[in-house]
Amino acid sequence: MKDEKKKANYCFPNFLAQAMSKVDMRTQLEASLMSMTLILIGMVISIFYFIFYVSFVLWYKIVLIINLLAGLIFISSFIITTFQQYQSYLSAIGFQEELKKNGQ
Repeated sequence: MKDEKKKANYCFPNFLAQAMSKVDMRTQLEASLMSMTLILIGMVISIFYFIFYVSFVLWYKIVLIINLLAGLIFISSFIITTFQQYQSYLSAIGFQEELKKNGQ
């Protein structure tokens, strides 16, 4: 039984795995959406600051712009996927609650 617990913990210590397993899925998805959005905003602000207010050579500014575009696409994709999971989760929870009402 202990080996099964350790395998299910991935790389996290047991106390941390137990704490993480108690977090509600809705809370986790909302936290992910909020954090990814804030990271995206911070990244855009930082890149624009570096491009316009810090004296870098032109080739480095071009690299920053390319990285910004790639980051926008990458993080936006995760935001969209997480939002779709969030909507699916809420739909499934609503369906389960409706089944419970009709079953009683």
